[in-house]
Amino acid sequence: MNCVTGKRSYYTKELAEEALIANRSRYHHGDDSGPINVYQCEHCNQWHFTSKGPKSELLESPDVKKNINLNREANYWERKLR
Repeated sequence: MNCVTGKRSYYTKELAEEALIANRSRYHHGDDSGPINVYQCEHCNQWHFTSKGPKSELLESPDVKKNINLNREANYWERKLR
């Protein structure tokens, strides 16, 4: 489903959070830059990323931080070895 905001939509908060972690793994955003949380849209009732407001507690989890760093390293080596 497309949203009038033009943002990518996710059907559930859980899917949006998984995509947020994948995005943070793929791109090297600073701690407080890039998408930092998800929200439910008033237009389409689905979920989008936001770079405003408080950072998701999920991104502060030590396990998630470790996962993001491991995925960043794996992505780095995958690109380098192509």
